[in-house]
Amino acid sequence: MGQREQRQAATWRRFIALFVLLVLVAIVFSVARDSARMRLLPEVERESIQWGLAIIWFVVGVLLIRQLRRTISYVTRVHTSADVRVQSLIDRVISGVGYAFVLMVGLHLVQVKIGSILVGGAVTGVIVGVGAQSTLANLIASMVLFTLRPFQIGQYVSVRTYLFGGIEYSGTVVDINWYHTILQEGGIRRILPNSSVIGSAITVGANVGNKLCVVPLPYTTPFRAFEQRLAEVTGGQASVSIKEFGSDTYVVQVQLPARFDLELIREAIADFRRGDPL
Repeated sequence: MGQREQRQAATWRRFIALFVLLVLVAIVFSVARDSARMRLLPEVERESIQWGLAIIWFVVGVLLIRQLRRTISYVTRVHTSADVRVQSLIDRVISGVGYAFVLMVGLHLVQVKIGSILVGGAVTGVIVGVGAQSTLANLIASMVLFTLRPFQIGQYVSVRTYLFGGIEYSGTVVDINWYHTILQEGGIRRILPNSSVIGSAITVGANVGNKLCVVPLPYTTPFRAFEQRLAEVTGGQASVSIKEFGSDTYVVQVQLPARFDLELIREAIADFRRGDPL
């Protein structure tokens, strides 16, 4: 057995030992509280024993949660390639849920009524969930992006989704945080919500350094004639495609090499719309 396997086995052994100890404390607590001998003791001594066992429960519970955090952190770090931000979030979730569980069970063991606390927490959770629906959607989408890693910072991507009206957004990924994915293309900075990115069709490494132009054209303008005009201006290096249809116009996306001056394209489009001879 290698050193890594030995460390992992030792980590799990400590966790199991603490878990068994916590269960034993709960059993002793329950048996002692219901025993006839405990009822014969004065109230002060009885409460002192109960709170002493409760303190032991809390201490062992805290040690167990910390050991669980270390165990899961070690396993995810060694056996997965999850983003460090996902590991940090998992660590915090385990801490929050674990400490809440230890606290609630401990209060129940000392006969503190927690029903109203649970009901209040449930109602508060529903209210917060409804109010923070967008934030939670982006948070969950961020976890998916950090875990699956469909693209990474520094890669050039194109994103298309119905949430953006079918328009394609492209750029170099400069940041992926808990709420947004940020694309940079020249002087343009595009900030996309992660909830929309995760449901998009994503092309990674597509046409690095190209320029994208979106041009609305009336339905009276023939697409093939427009495509031919741009081909003449750019020497056949323009890629033209129809992206969406509106009520009075249809949208055409023009993709050009980065070296082309967009002013020439603007003049060509203006001449075409005025009906100037080609």
